[in-house]
Amino acid sequence: MYIQFLILVFWLNLHTLTAHRNGQVTQACMSMTPGHGFNASTLEPPYTVTSDASNYTDGQVITVTLHANETGFKGFLLQARDEKGPVGTFTVMGNNTQLLTCGTNDSAVSHTSNDDKSNIVVQWKAPNSNNTDIWFRATFVQNSSIFWVGVQSDPVRFLATNPPNVTVSPPNTTVSPPNATVFPTNTTVSTPNRTTDDSPSISLTWCLFLLPLLAII
Repeated sequence: MYIQFLILVFWLNLHTLTAHRNGQVTQACMSMTPGHGFNASTLEPPYTVTSDASNYTDGQVITVTLHANETGFKGFLLQARDEKGPVGTFTVMGNNTQLLTCGTNDSAVSHTSNDDKSNIVVQWKAPNSNNTDIWFRATFVQNSSIFWVGVQSDPVRFLATNPPNVTVSPPNTTVSPPNATVFPTNTTVSTPNRTTDDSPSISLTWCLFLLPLLAII
C-alpha cells in the first residue's frame, strides 16, 4: 500500500512538471501562479509587457510583446484582463507559443517548451462588447524557484465607437429670381407724310381759260 502511494505521488509530480514545461497550465488561469512550491519574486522584474496601442475599440487587433531585458525566461503565461478576468482572444505567431482556454477559448497564451526566450510576439483581438479598460498581464518563469506574477502593460483604454449626435441643418437653397422687369421698346414707326392728290392734273382755272380759245379756233 505504501509503495502504491509513493508511485501515485511520483506520477502526480511528474505530470505537474511535464505540464509546466510544455505550458499546459490552465489550472493557473485565475491566479497566474505556477505550482512550483515557491513564492513569486518581489524584486523588480527583468521583463516587460508592451502593446502597440494605448486605446482600443470593439474587434480591434493589438500586437503584444513580451521582452526580456537581460536574463531570458523559460516559461510564461499571458492574458488580457479587465477587473473581472480574462477578455478577448489571442492569435499566436510562432511555434514556441500556444493558446489556452481560461474561461473562454484562446483567452491565454503560454510556452511550448522550457527553452530560454527573450522575445515573444502575439496578437490579441478585442471582444465586441467589453466597454472597459484592459491590461495585458503576464507571469514570467526564470526557473522553477524564481518567477514573477502579474507583470503588466500600461492600461489600454476603451474608446466608444458610437458617433456623436450631430444635427446638420441643410443649407438655404432658396434662390431669389433676378429683377426681370422688361420695359417695352418704343416701336412707333413714323411713316412719311404722303399727301395723295386725286384731283386731275389740270386745274379748273385752266379749263375756263382754255374754253374761249377753243371756241375761236
